[in-house]
Amino acid sequence: MEAVLVVVAVAALLAAASAAWRARREAEAREAEARLRAAAEEKARKEAERAQREAEAREAEARLRAAAEEKARKEAERAQREAERAQREAERAQREAERAQREAERAQREAEARKAAERAKREAEHRAARLGADLSEARTEIHRTVDERTLVNALRRALPAMEPERAQRLQNQLDALARNRAQEEQLVAELAATSDEEVSGQLREKLQKCRFDAQALVERLRNILANDPSLQGARLSLAWGSRVSARKDKKQ
Repeated sequence: MEAVLVVVAVAALLAAASAAWRARREAEAREAEARLRAAAEEKARKEAERAQREAEAREAEARLRAAAEEKARKEAERAQREAERAQREAERAQREAERAQREAERAQREAEARKAAERAKREAEHRAARLGADLSEARTEIHRTVDERTLVNALRRALPAMEPERAQRLQNQLDALARNRAQEEQLVAELAATSDEEVSGQLREKLQKCRFDAQALVERLRNILANDPSLQGARLSLAWGSRVSARKDKKQ
């Protein structure tokens, strides 16, 4: 009996020892696994930190490169602006030089023109003095004796020498006369082309009014020629240029 108990006790001790050994082995295995896992995590952490440092280094390099490129761009733009400014200054200086040259040439032309005008004025005064007595009657009557076409042409030639406002008023009257004469010709053509008595009567009335208005304008232009001081040259030109004829206005 005692032998059985000893065997049982020994078996129990062996089982306990075996269990303790297995527990120790499992603990050691878990500890080794934990160490391996910690080592792997540490390695991963270091890899992540290295990757982050590399990324930060690349980002810093990119920022430095971008800053350098931006600085180079700004320097290029500044240099371009300076070049453009210098070009504008050169062009301005050239324009100033050209303007000064034009001013000098204009002053020279004006001086020559003044001399020529003074010579022409003196010559004109001399001619006017010689012609004054002979043309006094013609100057008085020219506005009544000149024909309509010559009158209109003389007034149109005199427009550039008149004051702008007076020239414009005279131009308006000349244009109105031209429109009346054009309308008169149209009415004459329409009158010749129609056989309707009623239409013919209306056309004759319009034609009569058109001729009356045109004649009134011609009379007004004759008075302008006679009385406007700025048209003295036109009166003299007409009197001296043999443009005087018996008064025969167009289609009285």
